[in-house]
Amino acid sequence: MHPSAAMPVVPPAAIDMPQQRWADVLRAAALTPPPRVDETLLLDRFRAHSDFYRRRIGRARRLADVPPLEKAELANLPVAPGEDLRETRSSGTSGFQVAVVNDRREREFRRALLYRPQLFYDLPAIVHQVVFVDGNWCATPDMPPKRFVYGGREYRTWFIGAAADPGAAWRLLDALRPALIRGIASAILRFVELAPEPLDGIRPRYVGPGGEYLPPAWRARIGQAFEAPVLDRYGATETGALAWQCPHCGHYHANADQVLLETGAGGLIATPLFLRRQPLLRYRLGDRVQLGPPVADCPVRLPTLVIEAARRDDWILAGDGRRVSPLAFQFERVPGLRAWRLHQAASGALCLYYDAEDPPAVESRLREALRAIV
Repeated sequence: MHPSAAMPVVPPAAIDMPQQRWADVLRAAALTPPPRVDETLLLDRFRAHSDFYRRRIGRARRLADVPPLEKAELANLPVAPGEDLRETRSSGTSGFQVAVVNDRREREFRRALLYRPQLFYDLPAIVHQVVFVDGNWCATPDMPPKRFVYGGREYRTWFIGAAADPGAAWRLLDALRPALIRGIASAILRFVELAPEPLDGIRPRYVGPGGEYLPPAWRARIGQAFEAPVLDRYGATETGALAWQCPHCGHYHANADQVLLETGAGGLIATPLFLRRQPLLRYRLGDRVQLGPPVADCPVRLPTLVIEAARRDDWILAGDGRRVSPLAFQFERVPGLRAWRLHQAASGALCLYYDAEDPPAVESRLREALRAIV
């Protein structure tokens, strides 16, 4: 039996509103406490998706009675039919490949949720932003930006790769003077440490790192370099945006109205309410976080979240001493690669261990990826 996309919604989800209303709905929802969820109806929604979940849930009527979904199980999770389905592969620096499938509406809603913090930023009507992503490519000022209209603002975006030439990155930022700088935390830090010129003249209104755990020392260094507030974001490829640092109170607010979060000895467990094609029920991320009540004098009424221990990325040192994030290698784009682990010895030598369907073909691609960066 094929999985079904026609699952009942519990509670009514923002993704099912007209798309042009998403920003207003997410803004308004952030200003009120999240609604309580009927766990019995929520489990019925997952049973309606597929035999996979019907067997997994059984007769359970509470979330806690359903075993957490582990990363290794994603490959067996069925996908409901839909238009424009796309797979996203990710391995971070763990080397364990995971793949998630979303349709177009889900992808667009994930972006809307990612942009939710900016609904509360003091930004102009037209926002120039530069985003640090994986890879080693860097845009130039004369390139047309990627445009996105959301929350009454038009975002014009240029991209810088995590391993891009610092000189080219500085020239882009100096020419654009963006109001917002976002992206991979370690990539932003690498640029700060290798920038050929001072950055205090760039003067963004905000810097929004994400994608990795942001240690206090990184936060301080980035904020000092740009002389701007550093407002972190917390999430995962599989689940989307989970929490964001508030410009009003400085605390992290959990997107608890869109993603159910459970904390405990086994680490963070997430159930996104907006996924239909390949929904995740009690997906174990494993980070150690704590949830708390809203801040009393903050207009945002979402629960607060404190990150105690999270996934983080280590540096690789290139032959010339440059720091390189493993995210720069983009190994998840190599077809047939199942898993990988990159180790750097004290001597500086790199050892890449991998598992692949066709080792000789994959090895040549991996060598190319390594040479391009280090």
